[in-house]
Formats: sequence, C-alpha cells, structure tokens
Amino acid sequence: MQLIVALSTLICLTTAVAVCSEPDSEGLRTVQVRDNIYMVNGAGGNVGVSIGADGVLLVDSKPAQLTHGLRTALIGLQGGRLVYLLNTHFHPDHVGGNPELGTQGTIIAHSRTRQRLVTGPEPMKRFFQAPPEAGLPEVTFEESLSLHFNGETITATHYPHSHTDGDIAISFTGSNVVHLGDLFFNGLFPFVDLDYGGDVEGLTRVVASLVEELAADTKIIPGHGPLGTLDDLKLYHRMLVETTATIRAAMQAGKSLRQIQQEGLPEEWRDWDWPYVPTRRWIEIVYWSLGRD
Repeated sequence: MQLIVALSTLICLTTAVAVCSEPDSEGLRTVQVRDNIYMVNGAGGNVGVSIGADGVLLVDSKPAQLTHGLRTALIGLQGGRLVYLLNTHFHPDHVGGNPELGTQGTIIAHSRTRQRLVTGPEPMKRFFQAPPEAGLPEVTFEESLSLHFNGETITATHYPHSHTDGDIAISFTGSNVVHLGDLFFNGLFPFVDLDYGGDVEGLTRVVASLVEELAADTKIIPGHGPLGTLDDLKLYHRMLVETTATIRAAMQAGKSLRQIQQEGLPEEWRDWDWPYVPTRRWIEIVYWSLGRD
C-alpha cells in the first residue's frame, strides 16, 4: 500500500484555540493548543511543540521537504534550542525532518520504530526510504517513558498492532494535552499499515481505551486533521466500529472486495473520504485486515 506522504492544508478553527498563525509559503500553520503547547499542521503529520525554560521538545518532524518550513515555524515561536524530538512512528511524513533536526536534539522513539528505520523496507512489502544515521532515534524504550521537561511530566506510551507496530502516544500531563500521532485521524479515514504491524481491530481497541482514559477537556493533537477533542475521538471510534462491522457483514455474506467497494459505506461517513484514503481504499484496508483472521 502506498504510504501517506502529505496532507493538504486544513482549516484552522480559530474559535477553538487561542492563537492561529496564517499559513506560510509551505502551507504550515502554528496553533496554540494550550499554555506552552503548540501544533504545527498543514502538509504531512501534525507536529507537537513544547516551549519553555528548558528549551523545545518536538513530537514528529514532518516530511523532509518541509524541514525548512518547520524550522521557520519554530523560530517564530521563539522557543530556544531543540532538546528532544519524539517520533510517534516510522512513516516518512512524521520523521522526514529527523536527519537535520536530530543534529540539534536527542531523538526518542519506540524500539520498533528505530528497528524499521535501521533495517528499511522488507521484501515484497511497501517501500519507504530509510534515513541516514543522523535521523535515527538515539533513545528507545519498550512500554513507556517519562521526561520531566518545561515544568511538567511528559509521558510516551506504546500501543502495539494499531496503526503500525511501533506507535506511541505522548501526554503532556500538566497541560492536559495529548499527541496521538496516527492513532487518530481527525475526521478522516485512517491509513493502517498492514505491511508493518498495523491492524484495524487492534487500532479500534486502542482508540476505545484512549476514550476511556482521557479527560473530557483534554486537547488532542491528531496525526492528521485539525486539533481535536474527546468528542472527536469518540466519533472516530464509532466510525471505526461501524464501518468495520459493515465490511465484515458483507464479507460474511460472500461478497468480493470489488462488490463491497461498489456498494460503499453508509452516507454518514461520506465526508471522511480524502485523497490519500478515499472510501474505496479504506474498504480495502479493512477487508484485508479482517481477512487475516
């Protein structure tokens, strides 16, 4: 399956946030999420930013071709030097800036993310470009990790067999903000990387657990899409449950992938279709994920 490598500029909901910059020449916007936590959205995966007396902590680094734009956004925030860069998973639209930014700060990720980046693509599976040494995580962990930075505890937690096998969620515990990476596509059908440990039902279980764990007023930075709320995450979970049930029922009735794609999904989910995962592709992802049972 072709990897999502970019995302067109999304509308910034200025009524929901304190600060929203105008998009720069590369379509990136800086959104103040809460207190000293920001989000840089636009093309590629959303970047989380913590700014304070200790310096700058980033969550993800966008595609390589947007590194200059990301650096420009950070300069605009006047946050000082980069100390840590956390990667939520290994996809190039989230780690492309690693080689340049990794020379400035320490890169942290789950051990499987580093393994993927070191070994590169597996035979007969979807291709991706492995980064040079400077773009590899220097610190890895298995289940969870805590950093005490900019006046709060920042935790990273591994959620296996969901979007990939190396996804982590980042919680800014003092600010009540989480960055879910590609565990959460806000208002969009997700890409689930079946080649590298992803699983639709596994993702659905992870999202259900997050819905139970997060507070009602938590601000949620998704991997793609606008800044979210717990209600947005609940709707995303319902979409996963209901579209998967629709496709499973069609498979149990003996329908082929083509037939299910021709029938489509309920009208309620029409607007979740987007260029990188249109309805037909989402049906295909679910079909092949369920077919492995």
